[in-house]
Amino acid sequence: MKKIFAEWEKQDGILLSFPHKNSDWKPYLDEVRNTYCEIIYPILQVESCLLVCENKTSTKDYINNYFAKKGWNPKLLSRLYCVEIPSNDTWTRDFGGITITKNNQNIVLDFGFNGWGLKFASNFDNKITRELAKLGILKNIKTENLILEGGSIESNGAGILLTNTQCLLEDNRNPTYTQKQLEKKLKKTLGIQQILWLNSGYLSGDDTDSHIDTLARFVDKKTIVYVGCADKNDEHYPALLAMKKELEKLRDLKGEPFKLVELPFVGAKYFDNERLPATYANFLFLNGRILLPTYQDSNDNLAREILQNICPKHEVIPIDCSVLIRQHGSLHCISMQFPKKTLNFKALKNLKI
Repeated sequence: MKKIFAEWEKQDGILLSFPHKNSDWKPYLDEVRNTYCEIIYPILQVESCLLVCENKTSTKDYINNYFAKKGWNPKLLSRLYCVEIPSNDTWTRDFGGITITKNNQNIVLDFGFNGWGLKFASNFDNKITRELAKLGILKNIKTENLILEGGSIESNGAGILLTNTQCLLEDNRNPTYTQKQLEKKLKKTLGIQQILWLNSGYLSGDDTDSHIDTLARFVDKKTIVYVGCADKNDEHYPALLAMKKELEKLRDLKGEPFKLVELPFVGAKYFDNERLPATYANFLFLNGRILLPTYQDSNDNLAREILQNICPKHEVIPIDCSVLIRQHGSLHCISMQFPKKTLNFKALKNLKI
């Protein structure tokens, strides 16, 4: 039996890539590194964190100093593992391996990453999963001849995948595949029985061609949370209303509708005169926790209350991602989870910070 995991299933740890001076983060490098530390801290309280970095020593010093300044328990750093691997940027969700299980063995699928349809350089990022495997950190990987970003798909862990045509059928990803051919390939590769395709929904400023993790997410096998827009004067209103109507028509394997829960819309945010794709849908599941991106917005508390209400077994922790969104991504975009029994902790012991 083969299946792709749901994100709320038990995890070994989270993969992050620490911002460096040769990336687009350079103008506000300390700000974004501080945000990463704020994310790393709640991760380490419940699981491990694997951190790709440019320089292990300087990364270690920066994080140690930040923990000391905050008065955080330094013993938590025993769960932080740093590995020096070159990277173009920090969007781990899209170049990180996607884990499935087959015959009770986890396999990390290494799909191709081409900078969201050849928009940005990806020569280093595209190698990171293979580099982790060479170091023995990943127990088992398999290279797949397909361009696929983790942010473009959502699994309910029970045979259903949620995605959209805007991204997966974009001309510069897999131009030789028709939608039917791509669906067949994904079902076989990921162990999926049904793919739910959306055709509507976008956020201004999104470079990914409408990744599903910015718009609609599974929080359990039967529940989908999605971004709504109540302001008829906002440019997003028609597309997000159309997406909502599409979601209402979706059915599971038994022919039953999904429970739908609307997340509030983040008020218009701008940086360098560009509107930013801020969204509460870009949250991250941990073991017993959910990290919720917030944006110093009037709807931050409401988003937390809604998510906490529908995920009572998880503690919802807000993380200010106002800096992350400057580069048109957020909390889920910078992270990739490794399910239980995926990481080789014997190999990781040599990488401890």
